[in-house]
Amino acid sequence: MNDNSLPPKSYQPTLVGFVIDVSSSMRRNWKNRDGRRMPQIEVIKEALNRQAKKIKVLYASKPDIKTVDLFCVGMGFRRPMKKWQLVDLANNREIPQEQLIESMTDATVVCDILALTEIIPTKVELQEIEERISAKWSNYSSQILQKVNFRDSLYDDFVFYIRGSLQTTALKRLNDSFRGNLLKALIGRTLWLNNRWLNHHTQKLKKWKAETEKRIEFTSFDESFSYTENIKQAAEKIFQNNADKYEEYIRQTLDEFVSQQSSRILELLTLGHAALTVFDTFDENKAYMLAEKIYGHLEEDIQPKITGTWIFSRRRLKVITRAIKGKLNDKKVEDFTKQVVKKVVWDELRPFVKIKVIDIFKDAFKKKAKERFYEWIDLSTSREIVRSIKDIANILPDALEQDIYSDDFMFGATPIYNTLKKVSLRFTDKRYAKHQKVLVIISDGEFTENAAPDVANLLRKSGVTIVNLYISNKNIASKLVEQAGKSWPIGAKMMFEMSSISAKEDGVSHALRNLEYRIEIGKKLFIQVNHSQALEDILDALLINE
Repeated sequence: MNDNSLPPKSYQPTLVGFVIDVSSSMRRNWKNRDGRRMPQIEVIKEALNRQAKKIKVLYASKPDIKTVDLFCVGMGFRRPMKKWQLVDLANNREIPQEQLIESMTDATVVCDILALTEIIPTKVELQEIEERISAKWSNYSSQILQKVNFRDSLYDDFVFYIRGSLQTTALKRLNDSFRGNLLKALIGRTLWLNNRWLNHHTQKLKKWKAETEKRIEFTSFDESFSYTENIKQAAEKIFQNNADKYEEYIRQTLDEFVSQQSSRILELLTLGHAALTVFDTFDENKAYMLAEKIYGHLEEDIQPKITGTWIFSRRRLKVITRAIKGKLNDKKVEDFTKQVVKKVVWDELRPFVKIKVIDIFKDAFKKKAKERFYEWIDLSTSREIVRSIKDIANILPDALEQDIYSDDFMFGATPIYNTLKKVSLRFTDKRYAKHQKVLVIISDGEFTENAAPDVANLLRKSGVTIVNLYISNKNIASKLVEQAGKSWPIGAKMMFEMSSISAKEDGVSHALRNLEYRIEIGKKLFIQVNHSQALEDILDALLINE
């Protein structure tokens, strides 16, 4: 029978919920797949995001694979509770009281992580923004700096001019000198050279002239190159000595504009607009005006320094010119010198300004993003995102992570009871009535509430299979067991109690049996995970079980 005639394999759709512990205890170090020690939550982030990318590739090659919808809730986020004033509402009146409640930090925030991940700009979006800003600034620069564009051959032209002028004028003066004319006269009268004395002095004059010509040629060659290099080095010092001052001016000039634009762009990204379309709101006229102001200021600042470089450098050239009795057009040398200095300085300034502008935007984005994190967390607590796993690029945020995975926003308490109540609302949604339902809890069990098993029991009775992945550096279980060990930590015992029991008809147990981990019927689905590879293996079994 031809394989193509077989009916397609049917899969029961699955709804998988993740509860991820981001509390303070998850900051402890753990080894990732490369053996590096990192905070446990960051290792989990790496593992989950790798899994998401792996599944996207799998779906691309096997579009008929089973449907898996996914949501992800994090417990242990932080946010400030703002200062507020008590108000007496008695007698239908609003009377502010003198008592003020100072701001505090709520460390028990339960956040929809997929919502947070979708709100926070991704690395790709930030890269697109950076590239767009770079392209725009390059365009502004090319328009403004037309007057400071120089031909590539300027340095060689200057060397050639000095060398040629010195050599030509010095040789002419040599030929027109008394001894030069005398030598020409003696050579022109061959009969005179029959005289032994005259012939001797003629040969001496020839030798003198040849040596002088050689000295003129060498000096012209050497000094033309040396002078140009000295000028270039002096010009580079102009830039180096003033770079910090220029950067400060650029920052002061752009600070308000960049701050406003960064806020606007982040606002639009937060609302779901694509990164590239966000730039339709970019204030082009204002940006061009500021670019023009910056370049105008820099031009004004370096002009007197260019003149000073010429005044200081011309002395040596005059000494050399007199030494070989050559002559240079001072006006032309001055113009050349200033052009060379200006070219060197602007060749340094162009990329410098561009890099600093990009850095200023990056810094502003980072600052404004950090200011918005609490707003993003607030938005994420009120949203309930469920996505097909094939549509998820990252489960946990991967942009601006140095700020997200910090004491400012994570590593709070572990409100497991409130978290499970929120999770229950997802599983009881009528849209997923025909889905197989799996809840995966990733935690070290250091909870701040004790009533979680009651909610977990209701979830199990409603048909949700609960798998607890217990994170600890201390081995307490190498296989599934029927009851918790007496010496187990309290949190491990609670997670064990919340877990479902492995059953023969249970799809989760069937999937997990594909692992080397020993899965037995009738045992609790409580699995200790000590490293990222074990976590990824379990996620493979749960999410890509065919």
